[in-house]
Amino acid sequence: LQNGVDESHPGHPRYQQNCAACHGAEGAGNPALGAPRLNDDIWLYGGNQTTIENTLRHGRFGVMPAFNDRLDDAQIKLLIALLIR
Repeated sequence: LQNGVDESHPGHPRYQQNCAACHGAEGAGNPALGAPRLNDDIWLYGGNQTTIENTLRHGRFGVMPAFNDRLDDAQIKLLIALLIR
């Protein structure tokens, strides 16, 4: 999302379904929910593939939910590709 929302990206539907409620449709975040911006180049825990995958699978400190039981490996990889493109 660093370069804006690409609705043609195959990860976009998963983002809208699982992430947009907290992080916003454009990735602007929501401080009231503790959801950081995703459309800038600032990463709280690191912006590499391994760290983002860990965040998606296991969540963060009870604020970011774990998606390991909701998303399969391919869906997680699509979200990572969308976020770090």
